[in-house]
Amino acid sequence: MEEFLLNITFHGAAGEVTGSQHLFEVNKHKVLVECGLFQGRREEAYNKNRHPEYKAEDLHAVVLSHAHLDHSGKLPRLAKLGFTGPVYATPTTVELCAPMLRDSAHVQQKDIEFVNKIHRRKHQPLFNVLYGLEETEQILKQFSSRPLHSRFEAAPGVAVTFLEAGHVLGSAQILLELEERGKKRKIGFTGDLGRFNLPLLKDPEQLSDLDALIIESTYGNREHDPVSESGSELVEVIQSAYQKRGKVLIPAFALERTQELLYLLAGLRASGKLPSDMPVYVDSPLAIKCTEIFSKHAAEYDDETRALIQSGTNPFDFPGLHYVHSVEESMALNVPGRPMIIIAASGMMEAGRILHHLKNNIEDSRNTILIVSFQAEHTLGRRIAERMPDVAIFGERMPLRARVKILNTFSGHAGRSDLIKYAQTVVKNSPRLKKVFVVHGEEDQSLPFMKELKSWNSFECLYPRRGQSVEL
Repeated sequence: MEEFLLNITFHGAAGEVTGSQHLFEVNKHKVLVECGLFQGRREEAYNKNRHPEYKAEDLHAVVLSHAHLDHSGKLPRLAKLGFTGPVYATPTTVELCAPMLRDSAHVQQKDIEFVNKIHRRKHQPLFNVLYGLEETEQILKQFSSRPLHSRFEAAPGVAVTFLEAGHVLGSAQILLELEERGKKRKIGFTGDLGRFNLPLLKDPEQLSDLDALIIESTYGNREHDPVSESGSELVEVIQSAYQKRGKVLIPAFALERTQELLYLLAGLRASGKLPSDMPVYVDSPLAIKCTEIFSKHAAEYDDETRALIQSGTNPFDFPGLHYVHSVEESMALNVPGRPMIIIAASGMMEAGRILHHLKNNIEDSRNTILIVSFQAEHTLGRRIAERMPDVAIFGERMPLRARVKILNTFSGHAGRSDLIKYAQTVVKNSPRLKKVFVVHGEEDQSLPFMKELKSWNSFECLYPRRGQSVEL
């Protein structure tokens, strides 16, 4: 690597969506941007997460865009492997990472116990937990908060500024100003780029004056339905299930998607569009903690949300809303023929209480599984979204008889037209732009997006693969 003065190596979310990790080498210092968990096939994901392709103890610092686990979830593993440097993030991301990472440690432990129980039965090798609560508490001590628009030094020759990303509460785009031996480069990283006019959040800001852009492409070949349609579609799903005396199960990410749903449900409840005797349950300890943090950060809401609260409607405390804390309360929801809405993590249906609700309700045609977020390849959520005739839950094959409904209005990621518009603005305002890296997307989304970018004939466009290094 000595021949490169300024170098980036893509260690995750390269040719795929999850596991974001981008390693910058400047002045022989190594700064990792993102440290996310890979998600998908259990054994493959375990091996990727267990064995990073860089030495944790060699890292000078980590810079984090937001608290979602596919961007932050491997941080305790770094502490376990010897990383002792700072983790820089916005103040709200720092606050959110505490419950997110503690919950992840708990899930890691429970998941390994379950897998090893099966492996013992089959006389197969056992897995070790990726990390525990000890490593999680250690890495949380290494967090250092930095506000938006405040330039700081992450390492010698690496200056960083956070800008609003509009993806989740506290999320940021990352501007890196790199310098070595008089060679300077400005690199922009979108992180997960949000959509305009989403509930709760402010709109994304615009990076400019760049030498290189790293841009996500989760939906590089797909448009979302208008946000304005989300309420009417949600009403149809709920009314249909209610008339059949069924349940609406909504697998939702604890951070952001749960709060967006509550915002919409609060508005529908206030307008009388929800059945008065159909309660809403948030059955996720992590989602409850994230919602408590949301409630403290009204200054980060958009104007529409602040106006809603001032009108007397609290999106996180409305009639018929219940927060489920104990396992016993959660189990009590498994009563057939009682209409209700259950919002539970995890969003891709790989862990959490949603699995228990699916196991108890997936065979009943009166019920609806409402999918409101991206489902990665090889996850249970993707198999349900593709309406497989049967799926495995806790190792047991179960017929999928519940209605499956997918709403494309809820995504927190920019769609194709927003990504193109964003990139066009970067190009217009970046006369030195030489390279664009398309990351965080599967081929069917990233490659068509790249084709559009390449047609502009003004920069080199790359779709890096995991482990690929490029000189900046």
